[in-house]
Amino acid sequence: MEELTILGIIFLFICLVGFYLAYLYGRKTKRFRWNEYIAIIIWPILFILALTYFVDVKVLSLFLISAFVGFTLEYIVGLAYHKTLNKKLWHYERLSVDGYASLLSIPMWGIAGVIFWFLSKLLGL
Repeated sequence: MEELTILGIIFLFICLVGFYLAYLYGRKTKRFRWNEYIAIIIWPILFILALTYFVDVKVLSLFLISAFVGFTLEYIVGLAYHKTLNKKLWHYERLSVDGYASLLSIPMWGIAGVIFWFLSKLLGL
C-alpha cells in the first residue's frame, strides 16, 4: 500500500475513535465543556501538524482553506435561511458570530476537509 493511503487510514481511525470517545465522555452532561471540545479536536489537529511536517505543507493549507470555506458557508447558509424563512436553522451560544456560526466550528471544518481529501485518495479520485 502507498504510504499516503496508510496515513489516511490512520487519520480516519484517529478521528473516528476521538469523536466516539468524546461522545461517550460527554453524552451525560448535555452542556458544553471545554475539555470535551479539546478531546474532540486535539488528536486530529496534532496528526494534521505531523502530516504537514512529514508529508507536505499542502496538508496544512488544505486544513486552513477548508476551515475558512466551511465556516463562511455555514454563516451564509444560516443567514440566508434566517432571512428567507424568518427562523434560525441552528443556535450557537458559545463564541457565536451573529448566531449563524460559531468560532468553535472552525477546526471541525478544517478536519472535515482533510478527512474528505483522504477519502478521495482512498477511493482513487
